[in-house]
Amino acid sequence: MGSTYLKNSGDDMMNTLLPLDEEDCLIRIDGLVLDASIGIYPHELSQRQSLFVDIAMTIKATAAAASDDIRYTVDYDHVVACLKSLVERRHFNLLETLSKDMVHTLADSFNVDRLIITVCKPAAVPSARQVSVTRSLDRSRPAIKAQLSSVV
Repeated sequence: MGSTYLKNSGDDMMNTLLPLDEEDCLIRIDGLVLDASIGIYPHELSQRQSLFVDIAMTIKATAAAASDDIRYTVDYDHVVACLKSLVERRHFNLLETLSKDMVHTLADSFNVDRLIITVCKPAAVPSARQVSVTRSLDRSRPAIKAQLSSVV
């Protein structure tokens, strides 16, 4: 199947995370393809579907820039491995649930200040290019910090 991924979604995500201050670094992974068991219809339950995922994260990059050491930034391969592991573990009925779990998985695994994930399901509506859900997290906002600490 050819990619029907909406290529502009990454630019929209980047603009949402801007402006950055001098110590911030915006890290993006655009168009990550994950095969997931997702959906509520019988034909979706019988086979995995390709999803396209855009991820944008901001970190404080002072230590990474000064040391040139991967330990002080986000390892892209680890991000991909976390999300692949998540979609391989179980079936998801809804993009809303999957996107929430993705945000929390990455927030728990990496020291990111802000995070936006868009999950696109190209086969969801045959007459549409795609359906997508976007979720975000901003640890710099006090209300978000309180919500994260209360999530079970």
